[in-house]
Amino acid sequence: MNFPQPFRAAERNGKIRFRSGRLYRLFSLLSLWIIMVLTTTGMAQIPRNLAGGVPAFQTDGKEKNPWAEMDDDSIRTTDVPVGLKVWTIDPDFGTPRSARPDTLSHMFQNDAFTYGRTGRYNILGNLGSPRLSRIFTDRMVTMGGNPFIFAQPYDFFITQPGQLLFTNTKSPFMNITYHECGNKQNGEDRIRGVFSTNVNKRLGLGFKLDYLYGRGYYSSQSTAHFNGTLYGSYRGDRYQLHAMYYANHLKTAENGGIESDDYVKRPESFPTRYGTADMPTRLDKTWNKMNVNTFYLTHRYNLGFERVTDGEGRVVKKNTPVLKGKLLSSAVAWEDTLKATPSVGGRMTADSAAVRTTVSADAAADTVRYNYHFVPVASFLHTARIDHNNRRFLSNRIENAGNSAYFNDFFLPGDSANDFTSVLSVNNLLAFELREGFNKWVKSGLRLYARHTFDRFTLPALQERRDTYTENHVTLGAQLLKEQGHFFHYDVRGELRTSGSDWGEFNVEGRADFNVPLSGDTLQINLDGYVRNMEPSFYFRHYHARNAWWDVDLDKEFRARAGGSIGYKRTKVSVHFETLQNYTYFAERQVPYTASDGRSLARYGVDVRQFSKNAQLMAVTLNQDFTWGILNWENELTWQMTSSKDVLLLPVFSGYSNLYLRFRIAKVLATELGGDVRYFTAYYAPAYSPVIGQWCVQDAGQRVKIGNYPTVNVYANFHLKDTRFYVMASHVNYSSGSGNPFWAPHYPMNRLVFRLGISWNFFN
Repeated sequence: MNFPQPFRAAERNGKIRFRSGRLYRLFSLLSLWIIMVLTTTGMAQIPRNLAGGVPAFQTDGKEKNPWAEMDDDSIRTTDVPVGLKVWTIDPDFGTPRSARPDTLSHMFQNDAFTYGRTGRYNILGNLGSPRLSRIFTDRMVTMGGNPFIFAQPYDFFITQPGQLLFTNTKSPFMNITYHECGNKQNGEDRIRGVFSTNVNKRLGLGFKLDYLYGRGYYSSQSTAHFNGTLYGSYRGDRYQLHAMYYANHLKTAENGGIESDDYVKRPESFPTRYGTADMPTRLDKTWNKMNVNTFYLTHRYNLGFERVTDGEGRVVKKNTPVLKGKLLSSAVAWEDTLKATPSVGGRMTADSAAVRTTVSADAAADTVRYNYHFVPVASFLHTARIDHNNRRFLSNRIENAGNSAYFNDFFLPGDSANDFTSVLSVNNLLAFELREGFNKWVKSGLRLYARHTFDRFTLPALQERRDTYTENHVTLGAQLLKEQGHFFHYDVRGELRTSGSDWGEFNVEGRADFNVPLSGDTLQINLDGYVRNMEPSFYFRHYHARNAWWDVDLDKEFRARAGGSIGYKRTKVSVHFETLQNYTYFAERQVPYTASDGRSLARYGVDVRQFSKNAQLMAVTLNQDFTWGILNWENELTWQMTSSKDVLLLPVFSGYSNLYLRFRIAKVLATELGGDVRYFTAYYAPAYSPVIGQWCVQDAGQRVKIGNYPTVNVYANFHLKDTRFYVMASHVNYSSGSGNPFWAPHYPMNRLVFRLGISWNFFN
């Protein structure tokens, strides 16, 4: 990979460790961010009271208990102004959404896991490997979504525009986070740095660097991912802008899984006990490499007027020029009175001081009585997104029966694979919005918008050339929404999409929430649902490679979902129903054969299929937390049922439980000591296909089950002022030859591993 020298050194010399070479590479990264901080110290300004921001500072001069309010994380210094507010945006329209700063210590120890904080995802075992949620309602498929489906299994690493935290800070802010485990042969490292500053109270800038390197405990499964992101925002009364550019380079070594699950389940059946790195795997000398690059811009111009309110928030029904003149005359009268007040030797007498006090008090009473607010009435907005992505599949292994042949199908000549595909996607959206709340009779906002999408795909072709496909789509839509107020909000959207000759695609979706005060707390009720008829993504219809090839006509998928949640205090229950027709999926093909040394193996292929019948599913999730003094117990339990178990592959039950003690040491060190467990029932989980980098339904004749195996971690988590850190032992219940420790078919879990992580916050 073409990384700067520190990153190349990391790949050549091994893990970042707190010794010699590891210190050098860590110091190189720290130096870069510290230099940026020092050169921008003078740029810090006081931020505005941003809508949707979460205050992260206080003014009473006292240190805040980081466990006292989970919604408001504080960082205090005595030398520099400290304050950080963050928000995300609606990726279509750029509307700010409230968010929390990534400075909370609770659950920090689970941030390093690719399988998610609560273990919802199937993975290939290694840090940064492809993943897929076992909870079907997590797998959101939107009409006209990102056509580059190869990036979807890497959502653990790739940050989309709607997920990025935009910032507004009083002084330059920097965060460095580091997770590590293992040694230079098999360990995992991830270091991430975020820097942000404000040019003035409206304009904020920042960047993020993220490097992940997982060598892997099993052979030929290393990962190396790098991300660089630049972002900025401007939030004025009339003009607002959010922009970002990110570049990702991802490299994954593919091993196809271990040759026999008995290496893990029944090691005693072999004459030699294999270590994890010695277990034979189905593939070697094989890689997936991707570049994911995105430029994103959303901006709007607001039309509106100034509204005047008194000190109690009541609208003053007087015109603004008159009030401005009144305030001006008060200030002039104050200055004139001071000039006329007698003084001695240039100093005020007691009488002059009394006059000044009286006049200034009167002027203050007059001036603070009125407040001016810009009220937006309508907005014109534009959102642009340009994606330039590519994927290359490389395999230099020689295929023969004695060498554990893996590939079953060959569509291109040559003894190695070098399959390349790329996507250029240009997306523009124009919208007009009538703003909510500019008049007491206007209780809802209205958006009308049009979107144009241009996609160009390249695929390998015969005779050493490339095939190019071009698609254009136009989407017309409308949205009715209510975001203001405390008790009731809703959002309803309707869209029609056409390629110029076919208007068959549509999307109708909506959500609503009710917030009912009840016994000193709030009863929260949320409803959501959608109905969609959409064309399967391009790569379901066309794919060309040495070992997989299809050009097929597929019917449109129909999806309908309805559900919601109800939450009160520490209890939340979510229920969703979904129906699908023409569900499109990838399917694995296995062709058994006997190798020259007598082993029973299989050659693999992959196809696209559609399930023409209706498939239904239901999912129920319970979140229940308990607290007894310093003892805390958190639970997330999900039950799923499907009518088509051979197509919609889901465990009946998936759960997470976290039991811990929370207390303070010496009144300053916030501490959590505990253990957590993740578990799901046995099921025929989706298999992973290295050829296309996607999850597939297993071949019916060769499928295996995973699950019915708990994974237990124990940890100590700490928070001291601006620093979070933890130590952990993961998979402490591992026992050789016991249970079914697999995250995916033929991809075993890592054994007992000791881990540590630390995160620093720096202001100025």
